[in-house]
Amino acid sequence: MLVVFEGLDNCGKTTIVEKLKNYYDQQRVPAEFTREFETDVGKLIKKMSQENQLDSILKSYLFAADRQIRTRMYTDEDYQNKMILFDRYYHSAVAYRMAEGINKEWVMTLNSVFKRPDIGFYIDITPEESVKRNTDTKFNILASAEHLSKVRNAYLSFIDEENLIYIDGMRDLESIYNDILNYIETYRREKNNKRL
Repeated sequence: MLVVFEGLDNCGKTTIVEKLKNYYDQQRVPAEFTREFETDVGKLIKKMSQENQLDSILKSYLFAADRQIRTRMYTDEDYQNKMILFDRYYHSAVAYRMAEGINKEWVMTLNSVFKRPDIGFYIDITPEESVKRNTDTKFNILASAEHLSKVRNAYLSFIDEENLIYIDGMRDLESIYNDILNYIETYRREKNNKRL
């Protein structure tokens, strides 16, 4: 089962994904998670960004390459029998490039090779909250409130067509986590019932 998590920088995605991984490990449900900047291509993106060598088109291709490497780590059987948790998926590419003025359809076409998620979440926080939560230990390519406002508007413009579940990320972490877990478990029950 492919589950994806989207939202602005610092919206809590990584923490939620880690909590879900721990929960499913305890339930003896095979679960794995993946996030950006961990592959060789991801590390290159990080390095080039820090050296100010990236433009929007290059980011589009490099993030797609990173995503391709991460999706190929799993087989079709894995997607059927495990919880595969993605901290950012192709929706991020679309929202962040749209915020930089790149044509949405072009980015969508570039990312059309990727498997559609079984269930996806958009965790919504304000741009100001994203900037407030930022720390020196985190890596954000762009973190100004003005830029993040454009990213947020881009996400909100397509969450319905992409079937992303809207989650209010301004609440306490435990409430957000419980809501997401309930959505996933409801989906799993319905999916299992259809197999009977």
